[in-house]
Amino acid sequence: MPIEYADIPRDADERTTLLDFLEWQRATLARKCEGLTADQLRRRSAPPATLSLLGLVRHLADVERGWFRRTLAGED
Repeated sequence: MPIEYADIPRDADERTTLLDFLEWQRATLARKCEGLTADQLRRRSAPPATLSLLGLVRHLADVERGWFRRTLAGED
């Protein structure tokens, strides 16, 4: 069952809060993409924006991967 925003702990340790918030963000994006065709995922939102939901998924995956590697793992 996806985590609800209200369920994200506000008084837990930093790691628990971060992981729950990240799970909520992932679930929110997955819910927005659910049931869409490949063409719909590639469709850009509205001019002048050039970002599609597929582009947003790719961007967030890259940001998350980079943040965890550089910030948490200390990789280059």
